[in-house]
Amino acid sequence: MYSHNKKGDQKAFNDNWMIRKETHYIHWTRDEPQNQIQLAFRRHWLLFQEIMGQNWNRKRSLEVGCGRGSMSAYFADNGFDCTLLDTSKSVIQTAKKIFGVNGLKGNFNVGNVMNLPYAEGSFDVVLSIGLLEHFEDIETPLNEQIRVLSDGGLFLGYIVPKYIDNVQKKYTWINNVLMGMVDIKTQKYVLEKENIFRSDSNSERYINILKQLPARDINASGVYPLPMISYSIDFPFTLLPPESERILVKHFQEILIKRKEKNKANPWLCKEGYGQAFLIWCFKNKGPL
Repeated sequence: MYSHNKKGDQKAFNDNWMIRKETHYIHWTRDEPQNQIQLAFRRHWLLFQEIMGQNWNRKRSLEVGCGRGSMSAYFADNGFDCTLLDTSKSVIQTAKKIFGVNGLKGNFNVGNVMNLPYAEGSFDVVLSIGLLEHFEDIETPLNEQIRVLSDGGLFLGYIVPKYIDNVQKKYTWINNVLMGMVDIKTQKYVLEKENIFRSDSNSERYINILKQLPARDINASGVYPLPMISYSIDFPFTLLPPESERILVKHFQEILIKRKEKNKANPWLCKEGYGQAFLIWCFKNKGPL
């Protein structure tokens, strides 16, 4: 999903991805979410729709570091001409197969965010999910993603930094209990996950770079104000049994309803540092800032 020559290991990331059964299911669904990660991706999509606005009619999207394409699936299912890019050929083949099985259309490319193989202005939306935190050099990938945006196009960067004191902290004991309940083979499987570089930078670092680029209306917010419950919450996330997941989804949806009633705003937004991630978004402006 990324290529990086200072910190992080592309081979470790790819190996960690491809050997695991979690690789081959998609977090997109047309139906009601059946597990907590489907719920998260549905909420990402609803938030992205809100940012685009009801009158948004631009339909060319690019997902950088697409993985299995869970986020692009929402764009494809809503009429976008989707392009999915990843550094890994095997990952792209997985995404292509998943799209085909689900009747979704997309354009699939192997490439590098440090040097995107597209002309300036090729896309109306450029997005990434859990990508930019794996880079020490973030100026180059940000510049590249803004470069390939059309004038007025939207950049969406969902970033998952190395948090140690967010909403998850209160639930660590639950995940530890669940880990203790699985067999030794499964514990070994979890512990063998590669240690992938992840930045602890907050949104300010990204915003300061975007201010030097042709970008306007730069915004940032914490997102995903819910815990992740599993015996393995690290990438790739391991789901609980289906019935347990459905119970969690129902509980989390009730929490989100209460958040919306209380805050009178999109319940997926929260204070940065509280949620599981933060989102940065802006629009491209080719003229004077």
